[in-house]
Amino acid sequence: SRWAGAWAPLLVRRLGMAGFVQSYGLKILDRSGKPFDVKKLSSADVIAFYFSASWCPPCRHFTPLLKKFVETLQGHGETSLKVIFVSSDKTEHDMWKYMHEHHGDWLALAHSSSEAKERLDRQYQVTGIPSLVVIDPIGRQAVKDARGEVMAAVSGSSTQILTTYLAWKQAAGAVAGAQSGPLRDAHDELPRGIRVRIRGLVGAPEHNGLEGSTEGYDREKQRYVVDLANGKSLSLRAANLLQLLRVQVRSRERPDELLNADIVDFDEETCAFSLRLLSTEKTDANSGEAACKGGEANSEGINDLVLARQEDNDGLKLIFPEGARVVVYGLKAETSLRWNDRIAKVLQHDAETDRYLVQVDPAAQLRIRSANLRFCPLG
Repeated sequence: SRWAGAWAPLLVRRLGMAGFVQSYGLKILDRSGKPFDVKKLSSADVIAFYFSASWCPPCRHFTPLLKKFVETLQGHGETSLKVIFVSSDKTEHDMWKYMHEHHGDWLALAHSSSEAKERLDRQYQVTGIPSLVVIDPIGRQAVKDARGEVMAAVSGSSTQILTTYLAWKQAAGAVAGAQSGPLRDAHDELPRGIRVRIRGLVGAPEHNGLEGSTEGYDREKQRYVVDLANGKSLSLRAANLLQLLRVQVRSRERPDELLNADIVDFDEETCAFSLRLLSTEKTDANSGEAACKGGEANSEGINDLVLARQEDNDGLKLIFPEGARVVVYGLKAETSLRWNDRIAKVLQHDAETDRYLVQVDPAAQLRIRSANLRFCPLG
């Protein structure tokens, strides 16, 4: 009816991707040929119709690129892209042969659904193949040239693939509940470009000890995109990342002097940080300014490796810099219990009281003892 036609887009928007597929009467099959339950599609999924055929030379060139694009996302824990193959093959046998030999674990429009295929062709003005159409929850084309973007991303790095897909998700309105996108300077996120060391991986231990920098974050998956020096990228949780920050250390013998150092590693069993001393320049613990010895500060790097702990009254004590991310824990006061196990941003350190001012919420700051902050693991 006219009334139903006017309200259909609103109903589809409420039902999300599953609602769109149902409204078009699409018969979707999984890779094994069994009917796919479209109710499994969520508002976090992105649908991409792939119009292609085995007899088409440009398709045979593009399909491996699309497969690499999808598998790279899956390798980084991103499984929300749902490719639906819309075949122009002459027979059903040709369609399945093409899928099984050259496609990934994708979905497909049933070969017998010729009327639905023609409707999709008209809807998205498909005049040639291959064609890749990314849609939003009410079926509108969300990405102007998805095929071209896949080709450009695959020719680059995995970071480019991830960045491209994050843009697709935003364009398709497929971010469910939480924000997903490039790193912001949020109090509960590692900032973009920070140097990190990979640690604690069980499934891929060969990556432990490698260093890289944070280049992206997916809040929905709670994973960081980390670019490695070898050109590869990994998708990792905060608990598997050690911030390689420049810190200061204080010795018991000279509590008024601070040494500058870089974090190199962390031993979770002993709670000891491996630090590389950067220089013999001292810093006055009270003023925060360089204190020159003998009338001249020595800024030459000495590269000594030392051990320091966050809480150490006998040896070297580590002091976190402004901007470091830490986990709040062990708070006992009833009014503070809600802040436990949250990532916070260090704003300031008071040497006299040995308390940190940290941002625990966009509208809340706390002064916390060092003993109630954990730098690693960050999760």
